[in-house]
Amino acid sequence: MTFGVIDSGTLITVSSTCLINVFKKFVKHNKLELVVSSEVTEESVWKPIHNKRFALNAARIKFLFNSDTIEVIAPTKEIRFVEKKILDLANSAFSTSFGPITIIQNGEAEALAIAKINNAEILFVDERTTRSLLENPLRLKQVLEKRQHKKIRMNEEKVHELQKMFANLKIFRSIDVIAFAYEQGLFEGELDSGKLELEAALYAAKFAGCAVSEREIVEYLKLK
Repeated sequence: MTFGVIDSGTLITVSSTCLINVFKKFVKHNKLELVVSSEVTEESVWKPIHNKRFALNAARIKFLFNSDTIEVIAPTKEIRFVEKKILDLANSAFSTSFGPITIIQNGEAEALAIAKINNAEILFVDERTTRSLLENPLRLKQVLEKRQHKKIRMNEEKVHELQKMFANLKIFRSIDVIAFAYEQGLFEGELDSGKLELEAALYAAKFAGCAVSEREIVEYLKLK
């Protein structure tokens, strides 16, 4: 079994694109043991389930928890300790003349803390900032400068400490799940296994909130 942690963004994207059953088959086919944090369940189920606009998506995600596809991890003192360390490092790693910039929120930090404590091999997260922080911090600095129209200072020591903490962690987005599921023939029973269906699913994930460019989608389609 491969141990992994999943964030709320990926869950919401999979649910919004009506690919819950494909995702369940993906987890089983690839022998994944997936967990989520209590913060993620709050963000993806318990808050939105009382909003009529988002209740169905929340109910679909709740189904994943109740069908033993994903296990919910309760917070512990160790998780909270590591989560605070991650928040402190990440949210003081980039700054302007006005002070530090908040890079990640509690949900992402809690997911990363669970990944660290349990030596997870995989993290599923659709949010671009978390991924860039660990994989390409210089690119993140450029994006922040463009977004804020200010010169950004990067504390390389703190960034390197974060990268060292998660050196063996592989990060995937919902579009990666969709593409792998397509390659593995897991669309069967939900969609035809054609390039048109793959393209539709990838764009649906993009419009549902997954951080992916059109160029990346075109490259995925070329590979198929």
